[in-house]
Amino acid sequence: MSIFAIGDIHGHLVALDALLANIPAGPDDTVVFLGDYVDKGPEVRGTLDRLYALHKTRGYVFLRGNHDQIMIDAHHKSSKMTIWESLGGEETLMSYGSGLTEDVMKYIPDQHWEFLEKICRNYYQTDEYIFVHGGIRPRVSPKKEKPERLLWTTLNHAAPHKSGKTVICGHSAQRSGRIADLGHTICIDTGIGKGSLLTCLELDTFRFWQANPLGRLHIGRLERDDSSAKEASATS
Repeated sequence: MSIFAIGDIHGHLVALDALLANIPAGPDDTVVFLGDYVDKGPEVRGTLDRLYALHKTRGYVFLRGNHDQIMIDAHHKSSKMTIWESLGGEETLMSYGSGLTEDVMKYIPDQHWEFLEKICRNYYQTDEYIFVHGGIRPRVSPKKEKPERLLWTTLNHAAPHKSGKTVICGHSAQRSGRIADLGHTICIDTGIGKGSLLTCLELDTFRFWQANPLGRLHIGRLERDDSSAKEASATS
């Protein structure tokens, strides 16, 4: 059984579909999505439709990202709308064809709120890995870590976790399109939200698949001999 991790999607459905069509994930494998499905990109509605359909299939795990949480916050408290719009929410709303009216939330289907609020989770872990959107403090277990730290911590705060497990995260966009491997932490947000690439990493073999916004695919393998920081810019 293999584990595949997919980084921040940000509404780039074409890139997501290219990865899903090409990664060799079978029925006994697990695919972990690291969150930030919304904002910045052109097809948020289609992305959430695709992911909602996938959740009915075995083997998919969905984490919640900070942008997903901001959207949830705006849903429950109208005073948060301006913050959400300024951080990419305008693109999300436009994908629903809503424009920016006072009743914009009525355009978002109930199943999308169900996906973001109930189906998504803040972390996932196995015997070898801890999956989070942002990061985790080294001496705190995922169960006891504050949700906002799991969602918002950037890569420049990463350190070896007390469990000895490798942390797999997104959030800290690598504008170069390269995976950032710190040894103890691997960040696979390769900047699709900034026009770069969407990445899927297979953790058994460290093969990776990357797609650009047009769905053009690149396949490679992460070489892990050097555990020093690589392309570790911490922007989200």
